Amino acid sequence: MGMGQGMLSGQSALVTGGAGGFGLACATLLARDGAAVTLQGRTLEKLEAAKARIVAAYPEARVTTIAGDALSEADVGAALDLAASGEDRLAIVVSTVGGSLSGGIVKSDADAFMETVAYNVRSGYVAIREGIKRIERDGAFAFISSTAAEIAFDGMPGYCAGKAALDHLMRAAAHELGHLGHRFNCVRPGLTRTGATPGLFANDEMMARFKARIPLGRAGEPEEVAAAVRFLVGPEGSWTTGQSFAVDGGNELRGAPDMSAR
Repeated sequence: MGMGQGMLSGQSALVTGGAGGFGLACATLLARDGAAVTLQGRTLEKLEAAKARIVAAYPEARVTTIAGDALSEADVGAALDLAASGEDRLAIVVSTVGGSLSGGIVKSDADAFMETVAYNVRSGYVAIREGIKRIERDGAFAFISSTAAEIAFDGMPGYCAGKAALDHLMRAAAHELGHLGHRFNCVRPGLTRTGATPGLFANDEMMARFKARIPLGRAGEPEEVAAAVRFLVGPEGSWTTGQSFAVDGGNELRGAPDMSAR
């Protein structure tokens, strides 16, 4: 099965936003290491394609799909019920849904700003709230945050505020629910090649500006972020909770690039 063969055997996991990008990369590593993985996303066709990719890489992988909205308590609850319905113990929840829906402060308005904040923090709250209803003890929750939680990016106040809120929600959950053995952690990816970033990767000037702000001199791949998530939800992270850490090539050390070339 590969590097972490069987380390997650007997456990069941839900990954929201599981059809691509960070979600698919995380699900792949969880399945590789023996977890039964349920993928949730809005489009069943895309989820089935993601499942096919995982099984092609790891033929013994156990993957189930269910369509739904990560911001909906009913949809996430149904996905968790499905993940808990087999012989494996539901123990892992990975929430990856987020993004920037609004523009800068001058060109946007309060409703658009709040919609973006909610989009990035509500999915995390729903994952926590619905998860702890179904996982009595020792749940491992991981969230995809962003370097934008720590450093300001041009034209993205809603995204920056939403990811910062997600990070602090995670800390509050770790504080409140630690007595039940539940663990909550975030990963803050830097510029990563996903389905959400093709325009940026096609812009040579912007990529040069970004790379100048990254000590390691390159963008990341989803698998590199997923490796951190895999550590956090696995036995290796058994004494790690309430943490958010960057997987960003060092970008946070230098701050955001000038985004005016977009």
